[in-house]
Amino acid sequence: MSEKWVQTWGQAHSALSFFYYPSCPKTYRMVINSAISGKAVRLELSNEYAKNDIKVGAVTVANCDKNGSFLDTYKTVTVNGQSSFVIKKGGIVKTDPVDFSVEVDGYFCVSVYVEQGALRSGNLIDNVELITVKGDVTAQKSVTNERRTRDGVREVASKVLGMYFHKPIPLFQSVELLNETGAGAITVFGDSISQQGYWTNAFAERIRKEYKGRYSVINKSIMGNRIRLDFGKRFIAKGLFGISGLNRLQRDVLDYDDTEYVVFALGTNDFLQYGTISAPKSEKPTAKQALDAVIGISEKLREKGKKLIVFNVLNFGECVDSRPEKEELVKEYNRLLEENKDKFHAVYDQASLCINPEKPNCSKKEYLGRDMLHPNKKGGQIVADGIDLGLFK
Repeated sequence: MSEKWVQTWGQAHSALSFFYYPSCPKTYRMVINSAISGKAVRLELSNEYAKNDIKVGAVTVANCDKNGSFLDTYKTVTVNGQSSFVIKKGGIVKTDPVDFSVEVDGYFCVSVYVEQGALRSGNLIDNVELITVKGDVTAQKSVTNERRTRDGVREVASKVLGMYFHKPIPLFQSVELLNETGAGAITVFGDSISQQGYWTNAFAERIRKEYKGRYSVINKSIMGNRIRLDFGKRFIAKGLFGISGLNRLQRDVLDYDDTEYVVFALGTNDFLQYGTISAPKSEKPTAKQALDAVIGISEKLREKGKKLIVFNVLNFGECVDSRPEKEELVKEYNRLLEENKDKFHAVYDQASLCINPEKPNCSKKEYLGRDMLHPNKKGGQIVADGIDLGLFK
C-alpha cells in the first residue's frame, strides 16, 4: 500500500481562557497510545488563540511506556531544520518529518520545551496523558508531573458545575504518523458531551478492537460549541466555546486528507444556550436552520470523499437551562434529521436510546452527570455501545 500521513492524535483549538498556562520555562510531555502504526512522525503546534509569540527551545520524540518513560533513545524534532523556533501569535507550525517507528497499540511521547510565552490556545481533551515539568527535560528519560494551583481550581469547578473538566492540553494540534498499511482517521466533531470523553473514549476502544490498526479516532470537540454561530461575544470566558462548526470545518477536518468518516455531534448548544449567560435570546435558531447547516457540511465533506454520521440531540429536559420551547426545538430538529437521513451516511438516534419514557423530553437520570446535561460514564457507554460499527467497513 502507498504511504500516507495519518493523525494518531489531534484536537480542535479554542481559547483556553482561565485554563491557560502562564509564561514559564516548562516542558510539556504528551504520552500517546497509538491505534495505528507508522515509520515517521510529524507534529502541528498551534498558537492560534494566543496574545503573544511562543519560543520553543527543544522538541523530542521517543518510544515510551504508559508513564512516559523512554524505552530507547529519543529523537530531536525540528522546524525548517532548527531545533529552536518561534511560533507567532495566531500562528501554526508543522515540524519536519522524523524517521520514527511506532507499532499498533504502542506508546510514544512528544516533549516540547516552551522557553518563553503564555499558552492560551488548546483544549481540554480526555484521551491523552500530559506531563508538565519546569525547565527543559525533553531529553530526560523519566519525568514526574508537577501539579499546579490551577489544577485545584479546575477540579473544584468540575464539582460545582457538575461537569468534567480535563487537564488542559495546550499547543499540540496534531500528531501524524507516516502509515503504509492503509490506515485512516475517524474524526469526532462535537461539543462538551463528546469532549469530556465518556462516549468518545469508549467508542474509540470499540473501534480499536473491531478494526485493529485500521482507524484512529480523533476527538475534535469543543465545549459550548455550536453549529452555526461562534462563541457569544458577551460570555465572560470569550473564545472558550470556539468558532462555529461551520467556521472550523476546514481547519479541523477538511485540511486532513486522512479523515474518512466524521461523527457529527453538535447541536445541543444551538438550542440550549440562547437566553442564558452564554448567548442572548436573539441567537435562537430554528430547527430548519440547524438542519440546513448540517446538510451543507455533509455536502462539503462528500466532495472530499468523507462520510458524515450525524448524532441527533439528547433530550435535556432535566437541565437547569431547559425550557419547553427549547425542548420542542430539539424534538423538531431530531425529526428533521430522520426525515432527511438520506443526505448523510447515517443518522444515529442516541436520544431514543437514552430517553426517559416517563418524561419524553428528558434523558434518564441514571445516564446523566450532576448537571443533568452531560452523560456520565454509564450514559457514555450506552451511547458508545449503540453505534453500529458496520458503518465503518
